Amino acid sequence: MRIAPKLVAGALIAGSASVLAVLGSGSAAAATVTPLPGGVQVDLSPADTQWVAGNHIGQALAGLPHPSAASFGQALDAAAVLSSQYPEGRVTFTVFGPFDQLNGTMLALQ
Repeated sequence: MRIAPKLVAGALIAGSASVLAVLGSGSAAAATVTPLPGGVQVDLSPADTQWVAGNHIGQALAGLPHPSAASFGQALDAAAVLSSQYPEGRVTFTVFGPFDQLNGTMLALQ
């Protein structure tokens, strides 16, 4: 039964890509989610990046009970805060792997 919480937390982290895309779906330049072999790539729009930074979404994700949650959340907030300082700043990240062994990359773009 210990695997169930890990699967749920992993799904929440990987699913954050979809949540961020839905939250930005009202704007013309919303976040895009691109399936990759074994994962997804998420490109936040400048408006989504500012929303993530202003609402500390990474901090909320960092509290999930998953081994990758803390580092993912901290990196997301740091990248969003940095990028949101520029009018066209945005964040891109990838998530790969099975839910109990997620890994990926994060990039802050100006």
